[in-house]
Amino acid sequence: MGGIVIPAGFFVPTRTFSLYTLHFLTITYPAFGSAFVKILEKSPLKTASNVPFYHFLARFRYLVKYITIAFLCLLTPEQIYSQDSISFKQLTDNTIPVPSKMDLTKLPRGEIFKVTHRDFTLQFFFNNNRDIFGFIFKRKTNTGIMAHLCLYRTCEVSPYDLRHVIAKPFEPPYDKTFFSIRFPPKLQYDFQGLEFLPHK
Repeated sequence: MGGIVIPAGFFVPTRTFSLYTLHFLTITYPAFGSAFVKILEKSPLKTASNVPFYHFLARFRYLVKYITIAFLCLLTPEQIYSQDSISFKQLTDNTIPVPSKMDLTKLPRGEIFKVTHRDFTLQFFFNNNRDIFGFIFKRKTNTGIMAHLCLYRTCEVSPYDLRHVIAKPFEPPYDKTFFSIRFPPKLQYDFQGLEFLPHK
């Protein structure tokens, strides 16, 4: 069963990991957004061969394996997972509805926003006021989604804008999908507008 290991030492199964969990972690751990990617990119931790505990595991690895399996079987799901399951449906009241085209200078920071378009529904929030983390609830199969970060508040087209395709048409999954938009490094200006557009 796949999962995500976070810096606090908890194991969060991917089936219960939600945008709200990610939002909570980025607030509790300010550097979690960037560290999250770095942790996944790092190679597995290696154990020094001269440590006595390593020799014990190497010699009795099968015994340790069976004891661990038996121990896990005796635990209840609530004891195994330190992170509670969070449902989007349970927390919809905590989101702020916004149009698909918005003025970023007027959005409160530290909140989760919801965009309801005729072709798709998604939620997102800002990490460190720049990177965007989000979750696509649903979209039409023939419609992708493009995020347009605009230099101007009105999203008037500019050569300094950033366009990022977060979902492609006719390419699954069509619902329950996480997405992220990384702020370009070394960029000398901020975006003042944002819009989510159908991409066909």
